[in-house]
Amino acid sequence: MNDLEIRRRVRELEPWVNDFVYNGVRYATASTRDYLLSQPPQERADAFFAAFPGAKRVLELGALEGADTLAMSGQPGVEILALEGREENLRRAEFVMEVHGVTNVELRLADVESMEFAELGHFDATLCAGLLYHVQRPWELLADIGSVSDCLYLSTHYWGSSDGMTDLDGYAVHPVREDHPEPQARGLSVDVRWLDRPSLMRALERAGFTDVEVLHERATAEVCDIVAACRKAGVPRS
Repeated sequence: MNDLEIRRRVRELEPWVNDFVYNGVRYATASTRDYLLSQPPQERADAFFAAFPGAKRVLELGALEGADTLAMSGQPGVEILALEGREENLRRAEFVMEVHGVTNVELRLADVESMEFAELGHFDATLCAGLLYHVQRPWELLADIGSVSDCLYLSTHYWGSSDGMTDLDGYAVHPVREDHPEPQARGLSVDVRWLDRPSLMRALERAGFTDVEVLHERATAEVCDIVAACRKAGVPRS
């Protein structure tokens, strides 16, 4: 695919959330909105495989435009199933894989809040980055992940204040309206729930992830960030 064809396809697929750079040329510029969890894709991929060096079959939830997918695809011997809930994002991710000649990735349109995870089979590890706080029942998503994978690389927000929390299914949750200024970066549900930290840890444990290795954490009075490598009992740390 030549330069003119790439530029044409990039324009057809606008607007983009992430940068799209190929062979040193920037064809699309990332959003300047300061609400996405910020970990560069290659840095996240390196951290993922440092945590789970034996992972060969990988599940990615919320692929968006395929930035993390592309970075992880370079790991020798890996096969990736990447799920994305918005068709327009999926088309951009497919284009990114096509331009880079990636052949070890399957991209699939799916709603993680309603799909049957058991039909996917088993995975060595799962990447869930920037998605958990976009769903209505995050504890159920964690349980679904635990049903198909023994390892989870989680990057998410949690709610830092006890004010305005309600109890649902034994978890403390804070209701949030999905009103991010860029629609393609929102979840599929309009009203979602954020867990507080103790509830997040409880949900992980109930999903089977009893070893939670916190790699990064930023706590505030409201919006908090955490990145963790989560493992089931018996899975050694690298």
